[in-house]
Amino acid sequence: MSEAVIVIGLNWLGDVVMSLPAISAACNAGKEVHVVTRPHLADVYWISDLPVVVHSIATNDNPLKVIKAMKPLSRIFAGAAVSLPDSFRAAVLARLCQTGNAIGFDVQARGLFLNKRVKKPADFKLMHESKLHYMLMREAIPELPEKTPELPHCYISKEDWDKTAAKYNINTEKEFVILAPGAAFGAAKRWPPEYFAELTALISKKFPDYQIIITGGKNETEITQQIAEKSGVSVIDLCGKTNLEELACFLSRAKAMVANDSGTMHLAALYRTPTVVPVGPTDMKRTGALNENFVPVIASNCEKIPCRERVCPLKTDACMKSLKPPLVFHFLKEQLDGVGQ
Repeated sequence: MSEAVIVIGLNWLGDVVMSLPAISAACNAGKEVHVVTRPHLADVYWISDLPVVVHSIATNDNPLKVIKAMKPLSRIFAGAAVSLPDSFRAAVLARLCQTGNAIGFDVQARGLFLNKRVKKPADFKLMHESKLHYMLMREAIPELPEKTPELPHCYISKEDWDKTAAKYNINTEKEFVILAPGAAFGAAKRWPPEYFAELTALISKKFPDYQIIITGGKNETEITQQIAEKSGVSVIDLCGKTNLEELACFLSRAKAMVANDSGTMHLAALYRTPTVVPVGPTDMKRTGALNENFVPVIASNCEKIPCRERVCPLKTDACMKSLKPPLVFHFLKEQLDGVGQ
């Protein structure tokens, strides 16, 4: 078998991070790993410090353009192409690599395009997504050990941190806490902005010397502005300003973070950032952060938990609203006080 393996990457930041243990294992096995990813996610692989070759392709573009962009992959002569997403499109992409060994889970009638169709375990809904990704990688590289490896631990150089801190006028002599109130998947996963505002005030009162940094995507500025205004305390609002590498710099130096279940939550795991997450509709057994410093505060007041819906099916958001700021602050304080460090 060729030493090269092609990976059809996942399409959300958090999902990409959860696939890195499998990709790391392939690299450690001495394989030349090529990853096909959408352009906005390419930086995730680069900051992971894994020795992968990234092919930045807009796989959701016009089919003829995608086929043309994928053509160089067929000249790699890889031993296998692993389709990590369960989508029909991802199976087609794996087949376009022309490895003779297109591997993926046998779902969504993808059999026509997969040479090796893998059955999902009967209890897959009880398994973490990283284990399922690793299961597919072991089909491509049978000699990999049975146990799923840990998430790679990434580092940021002092030079890169100092440069980022200077750009945003951060006082490097003071500790800081990050608040990440966004969630791209849907509103159901968002802790109410007014709760984040109350939490901000609690942090400022108990830890007055800490800087409070709020971050988020460009489409979340209204949320972060609302938090800053309602909290009544001084915050540094970086929403929509940082790129992925700069966000990684902040996560690597943060004393702790409170975030929704989001890509930022998963990115923080690469740096082992102590992270507290209010959880309602999400199943943490399947998609929790791969971080020993991860503390999910899980709601239990709704029979539909975890519903895994983008929007609350009851139209109440009762699960997230049941997690009051003092409760979340309790777990954050434990992290700031060094419990479990």
